[in-house]
Amino acid sequence: MKIGARTFKTSLAVFLSLLIPLTLGFEEGASLAGISVVASMQPSVKKSYQTLVDRLVANTIGGFVAVLMASAFGTSIVIISFATAILIAILHQMKLNNVIGLSTMTLIIIMLSTDGDIYTNATIRVLATFIGVGIAFLINRFILPPNYEEKLFHLTNQVTDDLTRFTRVSLRKNVQYSLMRTDLKSIDKSISDMKTFLTFLQDTEWSRWRKHGDTSLTRLLVVYRQFIRTTEAAYHLVKTLHQSENVYNHFPEELRVLLRERLETLMSAHEQIILKWNGRVLPQEVNFIAYKSDLRITFMQSFFNEASLESYLENDYGQSNTVIHLMSVVLIYEENLQHLNKLVSSYKTSHRNNVSTVDSLH
Repeated sequence: MKIGARTFKTSLAVFLSLLIPLTLGFEEGASLAGISVVASMQPSVKKSYQTLVDRLVANTIGGFVAVLMASAFGTSIVIISFATAILIAILHQMKLNNVIGLSTMTLIIIMLSTDGDIYTNATIRVLATFIGVGIAFLINRFILPPNYEEKLFHLTNQVTDDLTRFTRVSLRKNVQYSLMRTDLKSIDKSISDMKTFLTFLQDTEWSRWRKHGDTSLTRLLVVYRQFIRTTEAAYHLVKTLHQSENVYNHFPEELRVLLRERLETLMSAHEQIILKWNGRVLPQEVNFIAYKSDLRITFMQSFFNEASLESYLENDYGQSNTVIHLMSVVLIYEENLQHLNKLVSSYKTSHRNNVSTVDSLH
């Protein structure tokens, strides 16, 4: 059993949300404060701040609607149901759909309370939700803030290692078809996680960069977006090799060697660009596109010659199209690597004292 930072932060927030109402003497609000803090824990500072604002507004409206309906029409279950519908309609109109659950819960608890007058009950329970969401924001902001740049970098490094490994076994015809299909699904999920981490990185860094007026966050995010695009290009390359296995296996030996050599160069460059971003390689290094024009012409001409074979053109051009498609994914991968290399070199040169929080490759 592993207790991570998020679990620890949630348990600490629950403890404080229960302790404060009990210490202040309104025990009846403790449960609602605990529920509020659990519902308000978010993966980034920006989301925590937005949740804080939204919940303060929504719960204030919920308390107001509860008092108004209870004072005017009583607290029968029909009135509570009608009040809930009114509150949901108001919050929906205000585009606060994400906080409807807790605010309607607050309304129901207020209207079902029988001890004391409705105004006191509403005040105590609304304040309890304020305590809960406030504690959730403070815990997210100051206690063990998540390092999403490190998570994103390490996942990028891991996925790149997997893709280069799968590319090499595919080129040497050592892959098991069914297992590769499962592995590709796993990598596709990892790429989706990379995009999620990028969103969290932008949200988490928002307050810190905004406070210091540092505009280099935009450039940092541009680099990581290109890392993801390059990883996607490598993924599509492996997927195409996997789907084109039969055609690739019938390539002449010279073309297979040419393709292997080119991809080895590109994959080596990909690995070195990651090392450059991590500070292990100098910004001016990794000049992998120093191909002579005749080598590039040879590569492309070899593919066009293969695609033009009469035996490929007999079956509705299917095999011929596969050859061209295979060449195109190689070129797209190369283009993305070129662009990534320029972005990383530029960022590392312009921001030598950058705020990257990634210290290691593991």
